[in-house]
Amino acid sequence: MTTAPPSTAARSQHRRGVGLDMVLLLALVLLTIVVAEGIGIQALQVTPRITLTVLPLVFAVVLTMVLGIPILRRGILRRVYSPRNVAFSGAFLIIIMLPLMARYGADVAPRLGEILSIGWVFLLQELGNLGTVVLGLPIALMLGLRRHAIGSTLGLGREGELAYITEKYTLNSDPGRGVLSIYLIGTLFGALFFSFLAPILLGTGLDVRSLAIASGMGSASMMTASSSTLAAQVPEMQDTILSYAAASQLLTSFIGTYTMVFLAVPLQRAMYNLMMRGKDRLPSSGGASTVRSGGAAADGTKTAPTSAELFGAKRYGMFMAVLLLSVALVLFTQQMKLWVDPAATPITALTLGGLATLWLFSLLGLVIGDLMALSRLPVVRDFPVLGWVSLVSLAGCLAWSGFVDAIGAVDFLSLTTPILAVAGISVADRLVDLSKTSWKVAITAIFVFVGTYVGSALLAQFGLSVSGI
Repeated sequence: MTTAPPSTAARSQHRRGVGLDMVLLLALVLLTIVVAEGIGIQALQVTPRITLTVLPLVFAVVLTMVLGIPILRRGILRRVYSPRNVAFSGAFLIIIMLPLMARYGADVAPRLGEILSIGWVFLLQELGNLGTVVLGLPIALMLGLRRHAIGSTLGLGREGELAYITEKYTLNSDPGRGVLSIYLIGTLFGALFFSFLAPILLGTGLDVRSLAIASGMGSASMMTASSSTLAAQVPEMQDTILSYAAASQLLTSFIGTYTMVFLAVPLQRAMYNLMMRGKDRLPSSGGASTVRSGGAAADGTKTAPTSAELFGAKRYGMFMAVLLLSVALVLFTQQMKLWVDPAATPITALTLGGLATLWLFSLLGLVIGDLMALSRLPVVRDFPVLGWVSLVSLAGCLAWSGFVDAIGAVDFLSLTTPILAVAGISVADRLVDLSKTSWKVAITAIFVFVGTYVGSALLAQFGLSVSGI
């Protein structure tokens, strides 16, 4: 009897370890869905006019974040939150989100004519994103952040702001540390914050359509949290809320970077120089660019992938498997809703067809996104894959209304709970970094988040009033 060579045995053990880790990860996600959906939608009456609607997605992300706190990682939780599982959750979270983005495209299709008729309102509310600077920068400077304020108030700290600050100042600078801090806070708590802020603003008398338009702030998770909460509070307008939010999100994906570069940056520079009164001054140009003319970052990493790298069989095999897992989790969540509430959206053959359609549109969006990544046009090359998936779904649903009916048979909130469960796992290791973040940046983040949402909502409200709708 011969024994396997050590290398073969090691590979076999590694595969078993990976398999066990994935099983434990999936078990935690399923358990989280069961608990979150078992709790269900909870309404908290704050004032006679303000009701906070806490959705299962909130319970899901809180549960997986809390279980991931290092001090609680004992026994099996240590294995569940292994570096491999946390890395997997972070790397493939965007893929798990794609069916939800496809759903948004289907929500826009039936109301595209209505949205286009008030398209200028969507453009106008984009200026509300300057609220991060208008409201956040004075607060940051009052707290004494100085150049940390440049990175922490330029926007919500998403990928666009992160890339700009990295190129202009480097991440090792004060602006770099500021944008990293706001990025961390937004990643950990952004969805939670907007799920509570949206109903509070609704209670002040703002039009729910204005808040829906303002929800398209450039972050898919934050948009999902705010629009989902609004839809739960005004269920008779769910389709309008989701379609407006999705359309606004697509527009922000297209022009958000240009709003930042040509409007937010000059405004921030002027306000900073004025408020610092000569103690410090931002130049109109300059800064330490970390991008070389050859298209590579200073550390030598590639900025333009090749077609062979993008369209590898192994890569797409993983994408298809993760997408299949995503829609399966949606189906499980919808079944859980039915067990808790028999009056919830039923599962029919049309539901299965809708899930298959979401899977297909997501995959097509990935392919188109990879093809566009090879383009030389920045506006096309840098457009996020989430946007391509929504556009593919929009085009498909415009071509045949049967897709709208099928996707509509998939419960919307069932798409959100699994995503936030995985999101909580993906940020588990960043909770330690949070302790290193200045409390001043945390306070600034609140005003940055409020500034962009309230600013956009007020402008959208004005636009809808002028339009007479």
